Amino acid sequence: MHQQTDRQMKQLYDQMQTLVDQANELKQRVEVSERIYLAQMSFEPLVGHTYYLYEKDDGNDVLSMIAPDEWGKTSPFKKLISKATLLADHTWELDE
Repeated sequence: MHQQTDRQMKQLYDQMQTLVDQANELKQRVEVSERIYLAQMSFEPLVGHTYYLYEKDDGNDVLSMIAPDEWGKTSPFKKLISKATLLADHTWELDE
């Protein structure tokens, strides 16, 4: 009996962990998407294209078409926040 219930409890725990992981991923996706829509951008993002969200030295964000490895020796930004692709429903898929 204990072996069977332990197995079932582990299965339930694994299912819970999967849901927690999915919830955390969704939360992160929402947070980054909000940052993208508030970011400075000098172009209209196109569905299906990949872009890069950077944080500038002043703390503001900028959306760029230029990947981190395309800047040459040094990036003009403080750090890369996320690589993201614009989906047809105008949400962002994070490609981290």
